Amino acid sequence: MTDVLLEVKNLIASVASGDSKVNVVDDISFKIKKGETFVLLGESGSGKSISALSIMRLLPPAVKISNGEVFLNGQNLFGLPESKMRDVRGSQIGMIFQEPQTSLNPVLTAGQQISETLFRHKNLSKEQCIKRSIELLDAVGIPEPNRRINEYPHQFSGGMKQRIMIAIALAGEPDLLIADEPSTALDVTIQAQVLDLLIQLQKETHMAILFITHDLGVTSQMADHVAVMRQGKIVEAKDKRSLFDYPEHPYTLQLFDAIPSWEKRQSEKDQSEFKRKDEACLLKIRDLKVHYPIRKGLFKKVVGHVRAVDGVTLDVHAGETVAVVGESGSGKTTMGKGILRLLQTTDGEVLYEGKDLSHLDAAALRKKRSEIQIVFQDPYSSMNPRMMIRDIIQEGMLAQKIGETQKERDHMSAELLEQVGLLPEHLLRYPHEFSGGQRQRICIARALAVKPKLIICDEPTSALDVSVQAQILALLRELQKEHQLGYLFITHNISVVEYIAHHVAVMYQGKIVEQGKVEQVLMHPENKYTRELLSAVPRIKSSRTA
Repeated sequence: MTDVLLEVKNLIASVASGDSKVNVVDDISFKIKKGETFVLLGESGSGKSISALSIMRLLPPAVKISNGEVFLNGQNLFGLPESKMRDVRGSQIGMIFQEPQTSLNPVLTAGQQISETLFRHKNLSKEQCIKRSIELLDAVGIPEPNRRINEYPHQFSGGMKQRIMIAIALAGEPDLLIADEPSTALDVTIQAQVLDLLIQLQKETHMAILFITHDLGVTSQMADHVAVMRQGKIVEAKDKRSLFDYPEHPYTLQLFDAIPSWEKRQSEKDQSEFKRKDEACLLKIRDLKVHYPIRKGLFKKVVGHVRAVDGVTLDVHAGETVAVVGESGSGKTTMGKGILRLLQTTDGEVLYEGKDLSHLDAAALRKKRSEIQIVFQDPYSSMNPRMMIRDIIQEGMLAQKIGETQKERDHMSAELLEQVGLLPEHLLRYPHEFSGGQRQRICIARALAVKPKLIICDEPTSALDVSVQAQILALLRELQKEHQLGYLFITHNISVVEYIAHHVAVMYQGKIVEQGKVEQVLMHPENKYTRELLSAVPRIKSSRTA
């Protein structure tokens, strides 16, 4: 077949485990045609990235290729010496890594990093490298490329760093571009820009793309063909239309069923419309402001302020989930920390059950904190790695004098773990012994340990796979129903908002630009920014969701 660019045959990549081997990529085969986008779809640990690194022959030392062949334009890459493989990387195959911050060299300018590829593979002069680097920066949508070519990675935003990575990958004019989760760490509007850019560049250059993702919405937007990976194996492979209209493998069906959405919310029982009652209002935020001074000069004179949170007004009732949505830097997390007085507020009122938290002394505030808890975005960094799970859960109990004896606290801790779907014996383990989803469950148990009425959930599912996310969201809803908890749910994931929220507030540059009932805001947005945010969300197009 002359139109086949890449062919992977019976690839096996293994790691040693004692006297045996564990196959992290387990006998996979697929073909990518010239000019098409082939998506490897699966959750963390499924073997997607190892498959891509195997093609590039960039595997970590612990992983060895124990079988298989990879052909690029008919040439077996596994038969090439390393010196020849270096000629392939960057010229015939380009790669965009998931995290641009760790992939870019912090001590080299954007232009120097693009020029490295141009010099190595295109044999251009210094002047030609500079000219072509400026053209590439312009092609990937970076404004003022003549000036910004001399800037360093830390001077660019996350989305702009990813564009520089794309420019570097395109510099060698590759036949195949491997994109490993290139939009996962980006806000939804920046993600839309990066995906549109890749589609546009593919049309212009006719390159093939191997796109790695766990996101079904992104897959629906990008793919021509899809291979679903699980535990190192390809369990289902089809053209996009067939996969989305007629998925067959139980795991593929499980992925579709795990997606949070308005339709899923409507189909589930006990989702009657939430009605606010004044007497059930837990939290009233009135004109909350958090401003940071900008200081310049020898004497650090204040010359202005960064208005991180700029006049926010919001209510949360018992049994209600209020979602706060917006992009990175919109002020969502700062607002959440300001409510809890984890940072100093500038102005405004935070009334919890009618009492202004900003007027409480340290002892009174500590007592109130038992009723207001927070679940952070990254569960691992929010737990002490040297403490057992029992001590992590009981830390708040001891501070709030909950439980008269150690035996009573142990019993309560065991019940909490069972409540969040874990086992009592997990109390004597450490955080590193759990998966990301299990750690987040432990953080929820810790928050529940002091019997709160209100929980601030700061992006609690953003780092989780779709099936684990579904479990956490179902758990939060179940706990809310049982204990009439109020949730202030901070997120940038519109699908999660559709599924879990009763009320939604949209934040932009420190202000709430629109808020109301979830169906009102999401179905009939009035603010221009809200409409842009919603239009940028990648949607699954299939007859199953029609």
